[in-house]
Parts: sequence; structure tokens; C-alpha cells
Amino acid sequence: MQSMGQRACVRPEVNVVDLQTGNIGSVLKILERVGATPRCARKPSELSLSVPSVLPGVGNFGHAAAALDRSGMRPVLEEARMRGMPILGICLGAQLMCRTSEEAPGQGLGWFQTAVKRFPKAAADGTPIRVPNMGWMAIRVADGALPWVQPQGRMYFAHSCFIDPDQAGPAAAMLSVYRGTRFAALLREGSVIGAQFHPEKSHQHGMAFLGGWLTWAAGAHG
Repeated sequence: MQSMGQRACVRPEVNVVDLQTGNIGSVLKILERVGATPRCARKPSELSLSVPSVLPGVGNFGHAAAALDRSGMRPVLEEARMRGMPILGICLGAQLMCRTSEEAPGQGLGWFQTAVKRFPKAAADGTPIRVPNMGWMAIRVADGALPWVQPQGRMYFAHSCFIDPDQAGPAAAMLSVYRGTRFAALLREGSVIGAQFHPEKSHQHGMAFLGGWLTWAAGAHG
């Protein structure tokens, strides 16, 4: 029989979906730092439907959407969502949760009824907009949307396209602005969350976000 101390040290398992479109090492490391046991899943048989999942991503939307189909991960992720399992998308992973993207042809998972768009070439004053948008940016969380996140804070971003918050409606739980363009920094629909920022690159802010998500995920399916 386990003692109370032994039970308290149990580290929750988390699937980390590897579409092999980018390095996921930093995501695995930060999940370990906040107390999780991340399990890399490259094929459907490696993705447990009884634990939360993280869908990270970097690179091109079209390539990643094709990888969802090529790997066979699309239907198993859909099954996890239908079961109410918590799923967190990071950066391109969040964009994959949308319908389509102006970046490239391909179908996203369609969990959020919005599109991913390219940043305009120039701001309202006519000055060119540099992409990708890279660096620390202020974020604002809708009241009550994410109880473990401070209403205002800063996160690290690196993205060339943005998720349209107007189409997303109430699912756009966190907003930010780059050179006059409003975008959804985070989307939430039930147990599915898509974060445009990189918590694994956001130091203590990212660790606090992921630690809170782990605790929330455990309560959501425990």
C-alpha cells in the first residue's frame, strides 16, 4: 500500500504529440520541471486516451496538417477531445485547432470555428510590419476564462500568422495586439485550449501557466 507521501509524489502523465515538424525537446523539459511525466507520442498507439495531451508545433501549417493525416493522429486526437480529455495546443499546435490557414492549403482540426490569417504587410500608419512577431508581449485574460492565470501578464511569442479573434467569438479567452492587429493569444472551448504563445520559452510565466494547466487538467478528468 502506498503511503500518503508516496501518493503526493506521483507525477501526472501527459501525452506530447510529435508530428516531427519541429523540435519538441523544450516542451518535454518544461513539463518535467513543472512536475509532469511527458510521454512522446509519434503514432496513434502511443497516445493514451486516459491522460491529457499537449500538441506543440513550429513551422508551416500545411506541412503540419498533412502530418496529422500521415501519422494517423487526427482521428485519435478527435476521439480524445470527444471524451473530454484536456488538450493544449502550443503555437502552430493552436493554429492546427482552427479550420484553415492563409499560410498554406490544408485542413486543421476545426475545433475552433475560426481561420488563421497572415499579418498585414503594413500598419495603419503605412510603416512595414515585421514578421514573424517575436518577443515578449502583454496578454489579457477574459474574466473567469482561465482561473489559474493572472488577468494580465506577459508571454513569449514567435509567429508569422495570427488567429482571428472576431471569428472565434467567446472562445478567444486571451487577446493581444501586434502593430495594431488584434489576435487571439489563447482559445478555449471546454477541455481544449490553444495557446499562440510559447509557455516553454516564457520562463516563470510559462511555468506558472503550465503548472496551473496540469492542476486544472487533473481536476477536469480526475
